[in-house]
Amino acid sequence: MKYQRAWAEINLAHLRHNFTAIQEHITGTANIMAIVKADGYGHGAVPCAHALMQANEGHKGTNVAARRAAAFGVAACEEGVALRESGITAPVLIMGFTPEPLLPLVLQNGLTQTVFTAGGAKLLAIHAARYKKRAAIHIEVDTGMSRLGFLPTEKSVAEVLEFAENPNLRVEGIFTHFATSDAMENSFMHTQRERFLWFLAQLEKRGLKIPMVHMANSGALVQVLRKDGGFYDISQKKDLLRDGVRPGILLYGHAPSAEMTGVCATLGLKPVMRLMTQVSMVKHLPAGAGISYGHMYNTERPSVIAVLPVGYADGYPRRLSRAGRVMVNGQFAPIAGAICMDQCMADVTDIPDVKPGDPVVMLDTADNHISAECLADTVGTISYEILCGIGKRVPRVYVSDT
Repeated sequence: MKYQRAWAEINLAHLRHNFTAIQEHITGTANIMAIVKADGYGHGAVPCAHALMQANEGHKGTNVAARRAAAFGVAACEEGVALRESGITAPVLIMGFTPEPLLPLVLQNGLTQTVFTAGGAKLLAIHAARYKKRAAIHIEVDTGMSRLGFLPTEKSVAEVLEFAENPNLRVEGIFTHFATSDAMENSFMHTQRERFLWFLAQLEKRGLKIPMVHMANSGALVQVLRKDGGFYDISQKKDLLRDGVRPGILLYGHAPSAEMTGVCATLGLKPVMRLMTQVSMVKHLPAGAGISYGHMYNTERPSVIAVLPVGYADGYPRRLSRAGRVMVNGQFAPIAGAICMDQCMADVTDIPDVKPGDPVVMLDTADNHISAECLADTVGTISYEILCGIGKRVPRVYVSDT
């Protein structure tokens, strides 16, 4: 199918490449829990999950611990159900809150629920008993994110030990989430690690041995790759990897933060998404013509303006109105005027022979100043928001070019 308006090209070969690159840098037996929440960071959770299930098949690398994604992480029950309905049978961890009316779906679809309060654990157990099931759970410990999770206190230890005895619950994992792992200064990450290990030790001392311990998000994985990582001994790196790791933004080919770009270069990541459109109209305007709402852009010379059928409703940020640029026929053209809900304009005066139907790259996979990182830097946000913000009315087109 040829898309006439706009489309997001998702390169599944790049996704699999990134998975393999991450795997090859993981030592020990840690499994990979691929994070596909927020519809796979805007890339499409279901196609990405299936691609990751086949990732690395036949790979001849030295690390054979994780031939494919061992599990998937989502934020909401509905996301987990969508994976199950698509045929994904691997473990799926719901890392966020599930309202009580949706708990039956968790149980019916064999999803793993994160538990972060004693009350939440009790409620899940009640529903599990009704269905004559044992609900699989992971316990989240709040070591400094100040979000969901048990605080690392003796009171929390006692609460966990109590509900872990419930016959309708099966404790399969325990994790924490780092607040500052995407910063090169990583002392607080180590503080969180120590708090988490203390909590884990208290549980084990009292007889609760949990099969899967995981804490390394994308930022922590990059910390492990650093040559100057600020680690006091090798055991700290092993602690971060433990039984599983949770790459998110790395899978989609982007560094967790701008300051980590250099370290991530050692992985050879390949961005997965490219946002495309085509010229819908070309018009010739005289000098002094105002363009778009508010006339923030006025032509200084006779100009050629290309109208593009993409706007902020498609996820192309309005804040790019003053500083954005796109690539038309392989050349850069500045955004001309305020980006509208459904359209924007580019000044193509210096690009010869532009005509309706010519291809336009709005967001590129190459490092050529219109990457997700560059757009994010221009508008004062992060690449995650750029990627997740590409709207649902923009169809995803899946390719497997290497």
